[in-house]
Amino acid sequence: MDQSILYIAGAITALIAAAFSIRKLWGWLFPIRVKPGISMRFDESEPDEILATVTNRSWEPVYVVKCRGRSANSIGYIVATHLRKPLIKPRLYKAVRFGAPVFEMIDSEPVRIEPHQQIKLTHKLSFDFPISGFTNPMLQIEVILSNERAFYSKRLRIPKRWHVLHRRERTSEDATHA
Repeated sequence: MDQSILYIAGAITALIAAAFSIRKLWGWLFPIRVKPGISMRFDESEPDEILATVTNRSWEPVYVVKCRGRSANSIGYIVATHLRKPLIKPRLYKAVRFGAPVFEMIDSEPVRIEPHQQIKLTHKLSFDFPISGFTNPMLQIEVILSNERAFYSKRLRIPKRWHVLHRRERTSEDATHA
């Protein structure tokens, strides 16, 4: 009887220790959560914005060194590219995954995020230059921490008016109507 009570108490203690260990490991593997967003102004009173919500899910402060929005390809496009060209060099993987434009959301100073704190970062888009538009159909937020670990958000489809080809068609239509 006493032996079985000790076994049950030991099993309960082991389960609780395992649960806390798994929770600690999960917090170490994924210390932050990144959610992308967009803000569109149809009256053009202000420029459109790229939004990033970064949440610290760990129990320690985290320093964000870089946060940037990147023009990204869809997963289907990336898989199709790798199937068409299976021997692509690993140094070109980022070229398949991302497009050229990069939109910085923080300055050179790192941002400290306290445990369980959420910060919202923005980048106001300016389409004054033709190359400042998106070249790919999606947006992905990339966050780099002070320990050089990179975390990516889910991909988010961008509005058609942000794409370079749409901007070029619009400027050519404006030129023909003028």
